[in-house]
Amino acid sequence: MITRAFDRSAMSWSYEMHLQPMLSANDIEGLPFGSVFGSVPAHTVSKRHAHQDGEMFIVLAGKAVVVLGDEERELGPGEVVHLSPFGFHEIRNESDEPFDIVSIYWEHIPSAVTALEQLPPRDQLAERTLVFCPPPTPNGGLHLGHLAGPYVRADMLVRALRSMGRDARYVTGTDDHQSYVAAAARLRGTEPAEVARAEGDAIVATLRSAGVGCDRLTRPAADPEHAGRIRELFSRLAASPAVKEETRETAYCPACDLSLHQAFARGHCAHCGAASDGEICEACGRPGEARDLTDARCRICGTPAVTRPERALWLDLDAYADQLRDHLRDRYTAPDLQALVERLLDEGLPPYRLGRTGTWGVALEDGQTLDAWADLALTFLDAARTEAEQHGPARITLFLGYDNSFYYAVLLPVLAFATGLAEFLPAAFVTNQFLHLGDAKFSTSRGHAVWAADALAAAGPDAVRLALLREAPEGRVTRISPERAGRLTQDPLYHGAQDWLAGFAALAGRSDGRVPGTGAWTDAHREFYRYLNLATRQLDGLLLPESFSARGYVRQLESFVSRCAEFRATEEAVRGVASLAEEARTSLALEYLAAKVFAALAWPVVPELAQRTWDWLGLPAQPVREADWTFLPAGSPVAPGAPGTTAAAATGRS
Repeated sequence: MITRAFDRSAMSWSYEMHLQPMLSANDIEGLPFGSVFGSVPAHTVSKRHAHQDGEMFIVLAGKAVVVLGDEERELGPGEVVHLSPFGFHEIRNESDEPFDIVSIYWEHIPSAVTALEQLPPRDQLAERTLVFCPPPTPNGGLHLGHLAGPYVRADMLVRALRSMGRDARYVTGTDDHQSYVAAAARLRGTEPAEVARAEGDAIVATLRSAGVGCDRLTRPAADPEHAGRIRELFSRLAASPAVKEETRETAYCPACDLSLHQAFARGHCAHCGAASDGEICEACGRPGEARDLTDARCRICGTPAVTRPERALWLDLDAYADQLRDHLRDRYTAPDLQALVERLLDEGLPPYRLGRTGTWGVALEDGQTLDAWADLALTFLDAARTEAEQHGPARITLFLGYDNSFYYAVLLPVLAFATGLAEFLPAAFVTNQFLHLGDAKFSTSRGHAVWAADALAAAGPDAVRLALLREAPEGRVTRISPERAGRLTQDPLYHGAQDWLAGFAALAGRSDGRVPGTGAWTDAHREFYRYLNLATRQLDGLLLPESFSARGYVRQLESFVSRCAEFRATEEAVRGVASLAEEARTSLALEYLAAKVFAALAWPVVPELAQRTWDWLGLPAQPVREADWTFLPAGSPVAPGAPGTTAAAATGRS
């Protein structure tokens, strides 16, 4: 006889609850399930998670709410609940007593596969989405590293959502009040407003040239009402009990009579030793005051920094640590960002200075201006609130560089809590690391760059977008050599797609310029049609913020083109056989359908080529991404030539 007893002293902490092994196949040979005792402490929420297993909770004692997806049910002693495979669940114990259960779980792969089929990626995408990108700093032009980070990737998602019939809007702008703008103006001997205007205009023009369509552009220096709106939000922030006026030692340059912070200070990170500017380390993502830098110097003149006392408003971030933890539980955060924020919370969040000694930015009292990052966070909240007022509520997805993680995953939420605007925070964070040029990071301030405007003029938007999406620095640093950066049109997908599409000129001639209807089907035809639908679902899965991958999307799209080319090569031999005319019609109809599918799937990546293909097929407006692909109507005319040829392009839209 084998027995087990519920024993709190034998439990370990896992899934943010107490667990104790019960019985499994390790104890009883052939036992088709595993089991554990579990206990969720009072006023505790277990970790939200999912398994491939089926699971059943049997309640022993206490009361709590069991959450499965969008369903909630309060359970008490003697009650049982079944949790389906891949269903995200948690236990919310708001009572004063522990919630004790027995969990029984088992693996049944057919049930798991069925559960996956009932959760197509497309159904998990919101009907309305706001896609935010951090506004680039207008202290210089955009380089390829900028485009490879959030900007083209975010546009890829927006296009894909729109092709599915979703309402998606792209929000970015220019970060005019950054200290880097003021520093650039000092170094150039001009005014910050002139730098922000000229460089900001160039940035906006470059984004448009890259096919990045912005639905809302926030440009603070050009908006006469910006300062008033931000001051109103700042007044809410200043009323928080976590905000206090304090005098602290601050890095200072006596030669320039300049308070050193952010772009005005350079040294080495006190945590990891990497070269760093003030307030944030791009290498490890940790925040810190400029005075904490090792070998801190003035960026303007190179003088070693000294310190002086300065009085300013400071925000106690740690006062919101518990609220921040709870908030991020319900958001998707990319793994690198999640690890950083957990580490920062465990270490204790540092206080954050809200006012800076200077003249550039939103003016506060006593000769100070609002900290540029606080300004940026409040601008984000103001834009999200305005979007909701004008267009209705939406799920917000934020694309951002890992180096901005602290500001967007810590400072932004805390400012939202303090101002009462938490409802406008991102539901998902999609990060990127850095694209390096050779062995060093792209850098505007250091002049180590390939400028995006030059690359776009030389290679065109499709080639630039494709090359950068292929090398997107997702989850890791990626590199592009100077030689590769000079040959952006030499991409295997770019050439493979054009070669495959060029072959449609001969097919159009064979079918008198019209799409044939289907005839007799072979097994190969059936499996190719199945593939078109399955490939679409696989690519849909790479668009979810939780699994977003531009690199993966490009590689699967390249495989799609290769599969279509193989289908043509195999089918070509039988298309001239008179006795197989009915099968040939199906074969050709499938090829035209493949072109339609390609146009819709490729539009987020290479919009010009995709649009030309769509137009060549005689389809209206912009590419539409169907859940289950419908054939082109029999007899539909196609344009002369093939997609991308001069004759076909002349009939399309630019």
